[in-house]
Amino acid sequence: MSESRFEDLAEQVYRTLRDMILTGDLVPGQKLVQQALSERLGVSRTPLLASFSKLEKEMLVELVPRRGAFVKILSATELLQLYEIRLRLEPLGASEAAIRMDAAGERLLNSVLEIHREAVASGIAAKVRLADYRFHMAIVSIAHNPILERILSSFAIVSKSNQSGLMKPAPKSLAEHEALKAALFAHDQALAEKLMLEHLVEARDAAARLAERAGTIRVEY
Repeated sequence: MSESRFEDLAEQVYRTLRDMILTGDLVPGQKLVQQALSERLGVSRTPLLASFSKLEKEMLVELVPRRGAFVKILSATELLQLYEIRLRLEPLGASEAAIRMDAAGERLLNSVLEIHREAVASGIAAKVRLADYRFHMAIVSIAHNPILERILSSFAIVSKSNQSGLMKPAPKSLAEHEALKAALFAHDQALAEKLMLEHLVEARDAAARLAERAGTIRVEY
């Protein structure tokens, strides 16, 4: 296999595993069994190991010496810290997206919101989480800030995969997304930034309460 084909395959495996972690197909603490995943994805172990290494850098996978790879479990403190980061960066993305919103951006947001509506109507949690993530990433994409997009893409996944009990009701989240879309389409920077902040602060506050009750959680794999 040529180097470029291997890199393409490794990237494909990496993205597939990210989606599986996001949707809950792979859950925090679960061991990533190489043989089972190789058979399931139809790939050799080499691109699989390359994807593990990349996912570790994004805090999505934990590589434990002599034990193997596991889906990352965040301590309560780590989860709070991730939400604090998102709380500061995603409103910036919304503000920049409001400036740069154009016809292509409107089509993108309309598309991801339609998928989100269908996911909420289905009641399938995995679909809702994926649609919610893609809405947030669409906003950052419209902002045309590649560094911000790179930071938030993994932070949003790892926080969502570890937020059991912290998610707000899906219809409420969808309604907040609809309001955000309206502000973005109106190029209202201040409102878009404010709405994004309010959208995230509820989960941040819940994470803060969890951290206060539990302290730092040590996990043995």
